[in-house]
Amino acid sequence: MKISKIEPQKKNKTRSTIFIDGKFGFGLSNDIVVKFGLSAGDEIDNDLIKNVLLEQEKQKIRGRALRFLHYRKRSVQELTARLLRIGFDRSLVEGVIDELIEDKTLNDDDFAESYIADHTALKPKGNIFIRRELGKMGIAKETIDRLVRNRDERHIVEGFLQKMLAHLNIAHPKDRRTILRRLLTRGFTPGVVYDVVNEHEEQRTAQ
Repeated sequence: MKISKIEPQKKNKTRSTIFIDGKFGFGLSNDIVVKFGLSAGDEIDNDLIKNVLLEQEKQKIRGRALRFLHYRKRSVQELTARLLRIGFDRSLVEGVIDELIEDKTLNDDDFAESYIADHTALKPKGNIFIRRELGKMGIAKETIDRLVRNRDERHIVEGFLQKMLAHLNIAHPKDRRTILRRLLTRGFTPGVVYDVVNEHEEQRTAQ
């Protein structure tokens, strides 16, 4: 078999159409054409065609992965599952994931740090919530332990409580129950929650 023509596609200048023995063969991105050094007149066999098309599929998977990561950071497990749900081949997905880890595009430590930062400053959540959710996303327990250990959960509870005290009276039993419920449902550690709430209640009662 011989490549009879390589023709730029009219609707997508980043891709070319490969003609084999005078007939349409397949479409390829231009960088893959360059990577494999394909030119009109070259002999091409089934093994080379297979390798070229596999590389094309990997490029498609990588492009989809990068779009997901552009929207927000993701864990290795989360991104892998998302790509597999689309229907991509598992072995190709795992290969792309390995490449993304290798070039530091995908990093579970960075993801976990970013996740904790978001749920500290923007959407305050407690250590119980953090541990549960990061665990679901495949983050190693050692990584979670290290990052949570450096987190001042009491300070976060204090800040969240101050916002609630603007419209709730901690000395009132019903409001106190509301405060406790909101803090606990956000995954804050019960011991920390009760310590902070009790301190504020004592201060308010003493005034």
